[in-house]
Amino acid sequence: MESDETPLTQAQREDFWRREAGWSLDLSEAERQRIEQKWPDRAIRMAESFGY
Repeated sequence: MESDETPLTQAQREDFWRREAGWSLDLSEAERQRIEQKWPDRAIRMAESFGY
C-alpha cells in the first residue's frame, strides 16, 4: 500500500479536483488555487478512502 508520505502525481490531483470540485483550466487562477489548497494530497487520500 502507498505511504501517506508519497506525494500524488499532478495528474492524480487534477483528476480528483475535476471530479469532486469542478477544477478546470478555464477557472481563474485564484479559483484553481482555492480548490488546490482545500484538497491537498492527504485530504484527497482520505476522501478516496471513503469512496469519493
